Amino acid sequence: MLVEPRSLCWVAGRMVEARDGATWAAEFARFSALGTVIRDDGSGLGKGLKLERARRRAEGLSDDLEDMLDVFHTFREGGRALRKTWGTATRALERAEAAQKKLDQMGRQGTPQSGYATATSRLWREAEQLWDQATAAEKAWKLTRSAFEFFTPEGRFNDRRQAQAVVAAALPQLNGPAWAKTRRLLLRRESFTFLDQAHRRLAELELAPEFLSALLDLEGLQRQPWRLSASTPGSAATRAWVLARTVQLAKADRDWQEQARRVREVLRGVWRASSLVECVNSVARMQQARHRKMTQGLLDLKRLYWNLRRFRLGHRKDQTPYGLLGLKVPDLSFWEFLKLTPEELRNQLSAMNDAS
Repeated sequence: MLVEPRSLCWVAGRMVEARDGATWAAEFARFSALGTVIRDDGSGLGKGLKLERARRRAEGLSDDLEDMLDVFHTFREGGRALRKTWGTATRALERAEAAQKKLDQMGRQGTPQSGYATATSRLWREAEQLWDQATAAEKAWKLTRSAFEFFTPEGRFNDRRQAQAVVAAALPQLNGPAWAKTRRLLLRRESFTFLDQAHRRLAELELAPEFLSALLDLEGLQRQPWRLSASTPGSAATRAWVLARTVQLAKADRDWQEQARRVREVLRGVWRASSLVECVNSVARMQQARHRKMTQGLLDLKRLYWNLRRFRLGHRKDQTPYGLLGLKVPDLSFWEFLKLTPEELRNQLSAMNDAS
């Protein structure tokens, strides 16, 4: 399944016998204009991407295929690991409390506590150690998540070097079997591709470095409003700094707000998560559960329905995936669209092209 993120257009969905590298490579080869793949860490998907990139290099194609591991699955794995870590610590604490309760009861009854007191003390030490580890892991995971934002908690525009340094500092606290998969994802170079892409696209705007820096400072504050709203000396200084930055931009370019919009559009166009695919996947699976057998024809029908439906909420409201993708189709409901014969559809599309 392939989904275009800006439009949420479900562009490909095939039922195959194997989701191996060769199958994925064949799918990618169908889209010559494909520039970036945001994906999970599936082995078949990763191998298919490598095969397609090798094919493009062998054929001398100038456009490489950018490989990006999405943050959705990394965050999900990290959240699971953190819950497991806290679960282990909580169960250890419950065992220690149960042992202490029994020890206190033995003391009230005058029963000898020899040996049992030592075991209870050991359980408390173990619980305290695991609790400290869980607390440290939670703090480290919060720090790690900040490495996958466009702006650091201090408001600086993030880059690969800063993000990798933050992850490296947090990794010692994310240890144990529960964190193994998360650590592997965090250490993958492809996890930070989105930052490289953001810097490259911002450079393509060809703005002066100081001017771009000021625009990014203001954009960072829009994304982190708490830095302005708190009643602290630091927040007051930040508000004064924002005013100075605004004056600087107004003096440099009377049309600076239009440039700020361009910067914001660039950042909005750098997609970090394949959760979009998961969203469409969940719809497809829900529909699949209603049928005893899912055929390719039925899957194509569902894909057509998805791409023709109008969104009800959000910034895509009243628009269709096909429309957002730039595809011109008759403005008909799904059922009206299905009633068209191939010849009628061709005539309507031809008339739309002539009108444009």
